[in-house]
Amino acid sequence: MSTRKTSLLEPHVLLGAADREALQRRSIKKHDTAVILLHWFNASIWAVELATGGALLAGPGYQIAPGWWRTFMISLFGSPAMVLKVHITAGVLWTAVLAVYGVFGFRKYLMPTVSDYLIPDMDDLVWLKNRTLLMLGKRVSLPPQGIYNAGQKLYGLAVYGGTAVIIVTGLVMAFHLAPSWVVRWAILLHFLAVGAIFSGLFVHVYMGAVLPEERPAFYSMFTGKVPELYAYRHHYKWWRRYKEIELDWRQDLEREAAAERRQSEEEI
Repeated sequence: MSTRKTSLLEPHVLLGAADREALQRRSIKKHDTAVILLHWFNASIWAVELATGGALLAGPGYQIAPGWWRTFMISLFGSPAMVLKVHITAGVLWTAVLAVYGVFGFRKYLMPTVSDYLIPDMDDLVWLKNRTLLMLGKRVSLPPQGIYNAGQKLYGLAVYGGTAVIIVTGLVMAFHLAPSWVVRWAILLHFLAVGAIFSGLFVHVYMGAVLPEERPAFYSMFTGKVPELYAYRHHYKWWRRYKEIELDWRQDLEREAAAERRQSEEEI
């Protein structure tokens, strides 16, 4: 690693006005196009599955959607059987797309996301503790975070695990791939996994689309980029690593250009 550093790459410091303006003008890439497309496909499938799944849960002991919603969905699709068919079809499509993503994007997207971005470290444990203290009114500082903060990491791991449970139990339920007692357990696990992920969606949507300070993260799911100022303030460890790689890359280019100039001069 090169020893050349800018002052901003030193331990996290307060920014001057000139630094803030310079960072705000520049953008840094956070998401690839494939990740953005998968995110919105995932959101669309969840909207369909929650809408149809809520209408299917109509028994007096476990009804979660109001009666008028079930009536609306049945009138929209023609019958309860068609609502179920749409629910299963969307689930199979979702499973197929995730399988393709998992196979062809395993090395480039899936494993790097889990190993590099979602595994908590010591800073994350301190962040969780101090974040709790801040909510209780204590005056503490939060350690710098990577591309995702500790809360996002925990939710991301829950989504990965919950998605696997939803897919497996959904296939067992839809196609009766096991004895009846297994299917009954699959129904319960399916419902619990969906509920766990859905409960986190409220926080996810609120943080991304409502809070002004997190708005750049929401826009990045369309553009793939965030302002460097946002990355510096909210994801300092990720921003620093990105800039260190960028500095080394620029220095390599400068060395190559200098070598080419020397070679040209020697030939002359």
